Amino acid sequence: MTISLRTGKPPRIIVVGQTFEESRTVQRVNAMRSLACPVSCVPTVPAGLNYESPPSLVQRIRYRLRRPADPARANKAIIHEVQRGADILWLDAADMIHASTLHRAKKINQDLVIVWYCEDDMLNPRLRTKQLDGSLSLFDLWVTTKSFNAAPEELPSLGVKNVMFVNNSCDPALHRPIEVSEEDKKNFGSPVSFIGSFEEPRAQSVMHLAQSGISVRVWGNGWSQWVGRHPNLNIENRPAYNEEFAKVISASAINLCFLRHANRDLQTCRSIEIPACAGFMVHERNSEITSLFREEKEAVYFSSDEELARVCSFWIGNDQTRRHIGETARKRTLDLELIHVSNIIRIINALPAQRSDVTP
Repeated sequence: MTISLRTGKPPRIIVVGQTFEESRTVQRVNAMRSLACPVSCVPTVPAGLNYESPPSLVQRIRYRLRRPADPARANKAIIHEVQRGADILWLDAADMIHASTLHRAKKINQDLVIVWYCEDDMLNPRLRTKQLDGSLSLFDLWVTTKSFNAAPEELPSLGVKNVMFVNNSCDPALHRPIEVSEEDKKNFGSPVSFIGSFEEPRAQSVMHLAQSGISVRVWGNGWSQWVGRHPNLNIENRPAYNEEFAKVISASAINLCFLRHANRDLQTCRSIEIPACAGFMVHERNSEITSLFREEKEAVYFSSDEELARVCSFWIGNDQTRRHIGETARKRTLDLELIHVSNIIRIINALPAQRSDVTP
């Protein structure tokens, strides 16, 4: 690792976010702890719930009103943890936290640095809550994986004081190449695979591949209406997280990475996690992602369904070169330090100078 913490000692961090096993918040917490940072976690989801837990009618209504509840009582827990002592209060997309909670936390500890971290396009008002809208000016550092959000006319225009862009990142111990067995290939593999939630443009793209004679296997939520629509389209109708994610990537010849256009994506978490697994990635083309993974060196790109079909048809039969590109992609991921621990270091080093143990 070429970067290191510039702090006199590892900071004490309170992380507020989803603490169930499938969450990337947990990966970031582990990265913080690997840097010897004392970390306490404030869950935003009650124990036993995760991504697959269906929301109640009240939750859906509150979501529509942009006023989510606080079922895990995270606001109260934050104050308790701040009273115990901390240097950083890190909100990991914790959009139910009130401005009054942040004000009180600062009153308890005027040197506390408050950080927001999120992987969504937060200029979109549908993704911001009323609680968050009332807190925008209170964050000492706002970290985003959306490069465009840092532009003056975007989040700064809403009152966010200090916006930092970081690329998406991965856990190289979790997102890694796996030697798959024949049973793994049967259970997880495919000539072409996609891992991700349903969106209509994605569905049309994988159907185009199926109709072009290419076998596609899809993992993720929301695909139930597409089960059985084409013999070349295998809808698992369930997600693949963590170890299963790595097995799907390692067992598949080609791994698709679609962007969420409503989120104005230029890269996603899978844009980094697939190469980290030494997977051969076929990704929607744009200048940001091609600057990270060079075309036909570490990834292959497409700009239309027709090009996607041509690309997949060509590369399915080029096993040796495809494997070499996947191996090179993992090396590129590590060389660019597109990993959680490096991003944590970048963020801590960028914190405002009011923390006395941060070197200016």
